[in-house]
Amino acid sequence: MENSDADGRIAGKKNVLIRVVGTQGFSEGEKDTLEFVTTGAFYERQGAFYLLYRESEVTGMAGVTTSLRIEGKHIVLNRMGKAELKQEFQPGILHRGRYVTSFGTLWLSVLTTKLEYDLTVAGGRISLEYDLFADDALVSHNGLEIVVNSFGLR
Repeated sequence: MENSDADGRIAGKKNVLIRVVGTQGFSEGEKDTLEFVTTGAFYERQGAFYLLYRESEVTGMAGVTTSLRIEGKHIVLNRMGKAELKQEFQPGILHRGRYVTSFGTLWLSVLTTKLEYDLTVAGGRISLEYDLFADDALVSHNGLEIVVNSFGLR
């Protein structure tokens, strides 16, 4: 059970500014980059860090909430709402999950090649590199950089 106060808020939960930069590299040499800034919540509990934010029109996933659980060499990303997805990132391990949208379901797998983070209760940085597969076929080589900053936000 989470430590929470009388209002049901999680102890130590901070409002944060989040910068997300995602890159996709394709076999044809083409590369796409998506960058956006949003606000969200960040906290630490029992040795794990948690980050939550709402996706926007920029990502094409308005109406979706993303949460990340970061602990050790393992990150779990959950997307909930109009689209649902659970992706797990662990270096050298292939993780498979379902991506459920209003258009149907697709099996996606990720093979993490790099997982680094430097986080404190004040925020920090998360960096991932991974290969993305759809129905076991390689789709792209991806990078994800997330910077979390709680300074100046209440």
